[in-house]
Amino acid sequence: MAARDIDEALALANQVQYGLVASICTNNLKRAFQFAEQIEAGVVKINQPTTGLELHLPFGGFKHSSSGTFKEQGRTALDFYTRLKTIYVSYAP
Repeated sequence: MAARDIDEALALANQVQYGLVASICTNNLKRAFQFAEQIEAGVVKINQPTTGLELHLPFGGFKHSSSGTFKEQGRTALDFYTRLKTIYVSYAP
């Protein structure tokens, strides 16, 4: 989906009932981290596609994504009350 600005992009993305992975492509790191903080997704990628994850990191979705009770992988699976967000960034000036 295309959006006019960061606020519209966040509104569009956050209105869906799922939140597994989100990605933003930008040269503006301030906006990128604003997106990462405000997006309702369990994994955030900056300047990367939404596919492909490091399996040693916890992952799982917000809202109706994933199992709903805990993050997949390792010790994090025990902390099912915790909402973690993993952020990937590629930055080359």
